[in-house]
Amino acid sequence: MRPYRITLMSLLVLVAVAAAVLLLSLGWGASQDLRRQGRGDPQAALRRQEQELAQTAAEHKEWQRLPEDLRRFRERTIITLDGFARFRRDLNLCLDDNNLRAPNISFNFQQRQNGLQPVAMQFSLNGPYRSLKKFIYDMERKPQMAFIRSVDMSASGDAVNAHFSMEAYLGD
Repeated sequence: MRPYRITLMSLLVLVAVAAAVLLLSLGWGASQDLRRQGRGDPQAALRRQEQELAQTAAEHKEWQRLPEDLRRFRERTIITLDGFARFRRDLNLCLDDNNLRAPNISFNFQQRQNGLQPVAMQFSLNGPYRSLKKFIYDMERKPQMAFIRSVDMSASGDAVNAHFSMEAYLGD
């Protein structure tokens, strides 16, 4: 029995030595990974800072363009006091192009708010549904800042009666 014990003990010692070597190699590999990460970390941090700087620079350029973009927006969309007469003519032309008549368009100039003066418009139209639909489409495509607030429609035979409530904004 003794030879079996010696063989068993030697196998156990070999297993223990192999386990110790395995643990040492895992520890050595982990330390090598940490050392590599330690060397790469400043480079990664520098790359992150460069990306953040590029993103901040792009946002800064957008903010610098904002006043010019706002000026162009106001030129294209806000109706000037002088341009209101042109807007009124465009409204009448749009009505004529669609064979619609609005004999009584009421304008209600409201109090200025933040440099803009709202103008409420109300009028009634009578005509084919197709013409009313095209009128709405044509008005929505206009570049000026005029909004159709509501349209109340009722049918009578082939014609449609529509009451429009619109709003435009006049600027300086």
